[in-house]
Formats: sequence, C-alpha cells, structure tokens
Amino acid sequence: MRQPTPASQQYDFWRRSLAGERVPRFEEDPQPGFYKRRMVRGGPFVPVEIWLEQEIDPETGELAADERLVAICNGILRDPMSIWTHCRPISASEYDGLTGAHASIPDMAATHVAVDLGQMAAIRP
Repeated sequence: MRQPTPASQQYDFWRRSLAGERVPRFEEDPQPGFYKRRMVRGGPFVPVEIWLEQEIDPETGELAADERLVAICNGILRDPMSIWTHCRPISASEYDGLTGAHASIPDMAATHVAVDLGQMAAIRP
C-alpha cells in the first residue's frame, strides 16, 4: 500500500523555517512551501510556490502514481531543482502580496533587471 505523504510532513521544512528554526537544507531536496527569490542580482523578489503533486485513488486513498514536486516561479511552471537553492521561505500572505505587486507595480514586472524599489517609493507620491 502506497500512502500519500501527509501535508504536515510535506510542509515541515517550510513551517519550521518560517518559525525561525535553522533547518538543514539540501540542494538536491526541494521542499514544498511558499518562497521568494530574485531572477537577477538586485532585481525584485518574485513569488515561488513548490508543492507535491499527488494522484490519489478516490476509492482506496492510495497513491495511483509516484508523487512529484512541481514549482511555479513568477507565474511560470519550473523545475523545482533549478530554482530551489535561491528560494527564501515566506508566509502565504507575503506570497500573495508579491503576486499582487508584480501585477500592479510596473517596475516589479521587470524581473530580469536590477531595481532600487526603495528609491522608486521615495519618488512616487
């Protein structure tokens, strides 16, 4: 019987990191949760979500296929292994805020350009 990984176990690294605990991190082991990262040095942070995709048989509750990690970075599906090492844990509300900021602040849409957002805030009314 192949049981799905429980959510409490999936998000353990992320929750403990948010709580300020120094949790061991391994480059080859992306962890589900909400994160932020920069696409380039000095660029704005972009939202990243990593989750465990599970195909579960509705009758037995068992896994119908292997679990696999999936990531979305700044609205684009990405390989979690390729982005994991640059991700910093953030709360779900900060993730939502970053997602909204990229939609409403034009300067944050230029994710591959270094930007001084602090200076821009001082210029705008």
